[in-house]
Amino acid sequence: MKIFLTGTSGFVGSHLLRFLEGQGHQVISHMRPHHSGLTFEQNHNISHIDLFDEKSLVAELQTTEVVIHCGAFVATWGKEKDFYRNNILLTQSIIRCAKKAGVKQLIYLSCASVVMNQPQALLNITESLTLTYIDGLPYSKSKGIAEQLVLDAGKKDLKTIALRPSFIWGPGDIVDRQIGKAAQAGEFGWFNQGDYLFSTCYIENLHEAISKAMQSNQTGQAYFISDGEAIRFRSFMEKRLQIGDYPIPSLSFPNWFAWALARFTENGWKYLPLKGSPPITREMVRLTGYPFTVSIEKAQVELGYQPKYSVEKAFVHLSGLIPNALIV
Repeated sequence: MKIFLTGTSGFVGSHLLRFLEGQGHQVISHMRPHHSGLTFEQNHNISHIDLFDEKSLVAELQTTEVVIHCGAFVATWGKEKDFYRNNILLTQSIIRCAKKAGVKQLIYLSCASVVMNQPQALLNITESLTLTYIDGLPYSKSKGIAEQLVLDAGKKDLKTIALRPSFIWGPGDIVDRQIGKAAQAGEFGWFNQGDYLFSTCYIENLHEAISKAMQSNQTGQAYFISDGEAIRFRSFMEKRLQIGDYPIPSLSFPNWFAWALARFTENGWKYLPLKGSPPITREMVRLTGYPFTVSIEKAQVELGYQPKYSVEKAFVHLSGLIPNALIV
């Protein structure tokens, strides 16, 4: 199958590229022209076109059967225009060009946080929940708007599916990129001691979900994807930090206090000439500071999805992928 994949320079996209090619698919991998953080073997078919250039994108998609859209502006703080352009307008462009080029299917990598609204526990939730409307959650809100555009575009001539993985992890994940470094610098702590249930999604399980989605005739549907069983957030994160040889923090704040502090801090960065990003944001607190578990029943019934790895088996698998990893 010929696939056009966006977001290849990111964590999910780079792993997905290798998975798809390993399955025998022909992949055109889109990468930002200025990106140099990853190196790929020369046999990869890499595209650097402007995804907002309709003529070029339609031409690129002419012989493509499936578009998998992973590209996004992933951040817990930033300018509203950046979230709008890179998450919403970009998705609009891809939908429009996919239709003009006669693409058969569009799979959108959404996120489980599109249903996170007020700071509160969400347990065993289903896809029926309302999408987030809170401006203080700019990433989740923009991803939710983009997801709805994808679902609305799902017709007979273009099948569309949105996958909502919950806290994707694996080699090169946010723990390796940010949380582990913060822990080493003494800048990472727990919310409510991390003592609450949480859903996660190992990268290999996400690959399985994408594979099932590519075989499905469903359209205009969103699906939560996870590792199946929920786990205590602190238990999961301690094991993930340990396997990467990162220190385990002891500092903890009540989540209500962290939420209020984040709002206060955001105001400082919004109205004062402060450099960089706030050390804590509401999106950051909302993403990991409250109980959050998802039901994958819909994906199991309609896509035939079953996690290939339990959390325990995923940690064993990850140990074999990270050099000098500590076995947990």
